[in-house]
Amino acid sequence: MNKPLIIGIPAEAREFNNAIRNNVNQPDVAAIVKAGGVPIMIPTREPKLMASYIDLLDGLLVPGGPDVAPRFYVEEPHPKLGDTDALLDESGIQLVKLAVERNIPIMGICRGLQVINVALGGSLYQDIESQIDHPVQQHFQKAPMDQGTQHVSVEDDSLLSAALNGASPILVNSHHHQAVKKVSQALRVTATANDGVIEAVETRQTDLIAAVQWHPETMFQNNDQQMALFTSFMSRVAKWRQAREDGTAPIKIDLSED
Repeated sequence: MNKPLIIGIPAEAREFNNAIRNNVNQPDVAAIVKAGGVPIMIPTREPKLMASYIDLLDGLLVPGGPDVAPRFYVEEPHPKLGDTDALLDESGIQLVKLAVERNIPIMGICRGLQVINVALGGSLYQDIESQIDHPVQQHFQKAPMDQGTQHVSVEDDSLLSAALNGASPILVNSHHHQAVKKVSQALRVTATANDGVIEAVETRQTDLIAAVQWHPETMFQNNDQQMALFTSFMSRVAKWRQAREDGTAPIKIDLSED
């Protein structure tokens, strides 16, 4: 019997009935299960335990959530900064760095893309409408999240393009007011919105990391393109686990800053 592919999902701590509870979103869980993985929740209130958790994993899914605190990319808070969670940020950044060190593939969704970029030395627009110096389209849709509301253009030599069989542009949903500003030197941009906002990134040197700014987990049930992102992730997870077991994993990603 084949060993299952274990995918860690960092939990968001929320207060409920006067108690703090760890939560992951069911759509993230359902998408990983449908793609053939076994998801496990990673509690994030104890950042010092992240190294122990990462050793249990074959892959890491960094999901959506609150704004990323600007102190993690050395900026002062903007007046339009939303709610942040420093422990969630700290744990997520640690998990990304540990996964890179151990050659564990990562998929990022919305906030997850932003966490990955910050963990690898990039920065963010804290509020795209007030910080980008040209008009931007609606990125916080009012339509249900299982519906696409904007088109993004995909680079044709990317993991994303391969997963989508070369389709571009594609229709996606949008639910964010932060976005990538300075791109980590370890990453390259693989999709953009019509207004230039960065919508997807992946690692330059390997296929270890791929992340999108939209929410495929709310669209995958009735959208083959969005499901393909999770299937592609699980294929990379299986490939990298075999490479680690064989001792043939490629060189480490360069995490030095510009």
